[in-house]
Amino acid sequence: MNTPDWKTSACPYDCPDGCALRGRFDGNAVTLQPNPTLPYSTFLCEKGMRWASRATSPARLSSPLVRKEGNLVPVSWEEALDLWAEKIRNGVERHGPLSVMYLSSAGSLYFSKKLLPHVFAALGGYTTKKGNLCSSAGSLGLKETFGEVPVVRPEEMADHSRGVLFWGRNALETHVHVVPVLKAVRDRGGEAAVLEIRSTPTTRSADRWWRIDPGGDWALAAWICRRLLDEGTAVQGWRDRTANPAEFAAAVNSLDCGALLSAAGMTRDGAEEVYSWLLRFSPVTQYPAFGAQRYLHGDGQFRWIGAVAVLLGAFADKGAGLAFSKDEMALFPERLLPAPARTRTLSVSGWPLELDGLEPPVEVLVVSAADPLRQNPASDLVRRAYEKIPFTVCADFALSDTAKASDLVLPITTFLEEEGDWKGSYWHSYLVRSERVLPPRPGTLDETEIYTRLADRLGLSCDLVAMKKEMDRDLMESPLLEALGDGVYRWNEPPCRLDGGRKAQLPTEVPGISRGPEGYLRLVTVHRKEYINGQSWDAPCAAGLPVLSLNPADARRRGVKDGEEVLARNARGGTLSVRVAEDPSLGEGYCILPQGTKGVNLLTDPLVSPGWGAPFAESWIDLYPGKDRPEK
Repeated sequence: MNTPDWKTSACPYDCPDGCALRGRFDGNAVTLQPNPTLPYSTFLCEKGMRWASRATSPARLSSPLVRKEGNLVPVSWEEALDLWAEKIRNGVERHGPLSVMYLSSAGSLYFSKKLLPHVFAALGGYTTKKGNLCSSAGSLGLKETFGEVPVVRPEEMADHSRGVLFWGRNALETHVHVVPVLKAVRDRGGEAAVLEIRSTPTTRSADRWWRIDPGGDWALAAWICRRLLDEGTAVQGWRDRTANPAEFAAAVNSLDCGALLSAAGMTRDGAEEVYSWLLRFSPVTQYPAFGAQRYLHGDGQFRWIGAVAVLLGAFADKGAGLAFSKDEMALFPERLLPAPARTRTLSVSGWPLELDGLEPPVEVLVVSAADPLRQNPASDLVRRAYEKIPFTVCADFALSDTAKASDLVLPITTFLEEEGDWKGSYWHSYLVRSERVLPPRPGTLDETEIYTRLADRLGLSCDLVAMKKEMDRDLMESPLLEALGDGVYRWNEPPCRLDGGRKAQLPTEVPGISRGPEGYLRLVTVHRKEYINGQSWDAPCAAGLPVLSLNPADARRRGVKDGEEVLARNARGGTLSVRVAEDPSLGEGYCILPQGTKGVNLLTDPLVSPGWGAPFAESWIDLYPGKDRPEK
């Protein structure tokens, strides 16, 4: 028997690393390995490797499911698509095209996902969400500071930065392919340092770390700005690269340093250490976390971190910058973007509440690359809203929480069964073109094929399969891309620069930090290395009670002990049984749960931050030992 050829693909995850991989199928099992033609894909993490078992898993869906008499039962593709088209036609006839809502997220970052809304655009418009669960508030703060979310190439950081400061970013669990970049910085005598709310693998591997209170990053950043201006240690020329230097300097001069340190939860000595480190290891790349912007003042957090970066030479001196995220689909062909006549947008975290009384009402909700019943804050309210919608559709490869609650479930192929698609990164500047590793699971379809068949039933001229081929051809012929071989392409992506007419707009106001109900703990949910976006159904850590970490003093005050099962409850009455873990590396007044674990979002609140963000960390809970559990 001939050994099957290796095929090129890319991990679809909402992860900055954007790994290229090679896969092959021997008729029984899939084997995956890294594709080092993309320089940062020298290994695959454990959650990426699990795609090998997922592709052939018995948990895969292989037939459309329709809810009949309360149960999901298998039906043919013809029956499923006919029913879906009928529900859309009925909704549009009664209430117009805005009665159809399309909800997508980052379950897959392949380019073809941007084609799917064409069908709803062809109806005349649709309802959708605005913002995302991960980065909206921080991106707004950076856009208002720099005019864009800055592009920082990892190569520049590796070659020129002498310091990398992670503001809450647990890179060794959530961004592991940055490690060789950190090694390059250290090999040139530099250091990596961390500001964090707890001890993590990243703090333990860092050259130094300092604890900061949740949401206090802006205050430390403002204090550092004050020190840089007072001591005259800001880089020369920062005023020339700033649109409002006098207003910014006046605002900084008016700040009370003691109040700033109190808001940051840092001592004067600790803050002085950070300040001295920034000067000693200049030029520094500031590296804020997605978690750092998950507050109602998340945009303000990033404005002030951006101000520190500018005062230290960001985007003027090589190696000085601010790395956060960027548009991983920036090269998607613009001519193929959907152009609906009108859209109605609801907030990514608040839409379950915004549906109440909405006119025209949503009659059909379609979910793609998302699991809002697991991912969204206030999952109890999400479920309640979801079940009120007359007809709900979910496309997925396994039975997610959202699929289980839907009226129609559509079994889709995984990326390993598709070809001619593209994947970028919101960290590096490489793209990968996918090849098919194994045949599609019988009974499954590529989403572009599903939506094309739906369009045909609706009488719409909308061939997404053909559009995907056009997209593939446009990208393969793009003069912006250099083919490196093995399906990997390099883009000479222009980095952010403050020169010519571009200047930074620095903050002149300080945000406030919200306070929860008296006696409650701020709940901070954090990412884990084992899974992403709530896709934890096959993760080894998924079994058992979620582990809630808190400071031992907070545990004593609440009468709970390490290892004890207790009830966590928020002010809305949402509850979840958790197991206590005392962690002296945490400060007082907050606690930590792993994000995406089943039930965790029963405790979070559906708030909306500037930029249409999801401020998960503005949730507050109390703990009840077994004997003190409140009545439901």
